[in-house]
Amino acid sequence: MRIEAENNPLEPDDRDERNASEWEDVFPPAAKPTQDGPVRIVPEPYTREAWLKKRETLGIGASEAAAALGLSPWTSALTLWRQKVGEIEAPDLSGNEAVSRGVRMEPALRTLFAAMHPELTVSYHPFDMLQNPDVPWLFATLDGEYFNGTGRRGVVEFKASEPNGKAGWDAWNGQIPQHYYIQLLAQLICTGYDEATLFAALFSRSEVVIRSYTLERTDCFADMEYVKDGTKKFWSCVQERRIPPTTIIF
Repeated sequence: MRIEAENNPLEPDDRDERNASEWEDVFPPAAKPTQDGPVRIVPEPYTREAWLKKRETLGIGASEAAAALGLSPWTSALTLWRQKVGEIEAPDLSGNEAVSRGVRMEPALRTLFAAMHPELTVSYHPFDMLQNPDVPWLFATLDGEYFNGTGRRGVVEFKASEPNGKAGWDAWNGQIPQHYYIQLLAQLICTGYDEATLFAALFSRSEVVIRSYTLERTDCFADMEYVKDGTKKFWSCVQERRIPPTTIIF
């Protein structure tokens, strides 16, 4: 296994079934947000089923932001729109091997990240949904969040991926793949936190490479505005049941 770290790069969702209290025993809850922090929406009861039901009508999840912008490699804006207006159901990805690997790897990556960063207090709240009151059409359920003891807060997103050939590996070379970058931007928008880290396990035939990329909020303002504007337009299409325009990628 190789571990690599990079800061400020240029550029389908399931939750861990472990009970939240078990993780809080390992990772104590971070200090509570200030009055300028996000709104934290907690489903009742605190279960995966209640979380799934709540997120259906809450808005656009951070993991859906790339699709809303027409920039997801897996889901088109039209498909997401049809799901949001109730024309079709989101596909069941529980049998997908890539998704299953991500679910299996997430607890291990969370433990490794915390072990590599003893200076951070890491917490995990699997069914909490965070929203920025000024951007009510976006929400984020985080793989983890952290606090460094001096007032700085961050988001951490875990990925387990098997890049496909040279093009797949090039997408991770000194940068974050675009759709993951958009997800981190959406998380920064929803939380108002200072930074976001992508902590990824990349699988090849011979090894697993751990890569860590950190985005500073202050470096991303222009891109965050792009995400806010694009997702707002998409959500307006959902509310008005108006088909979103097609994005053509060259």
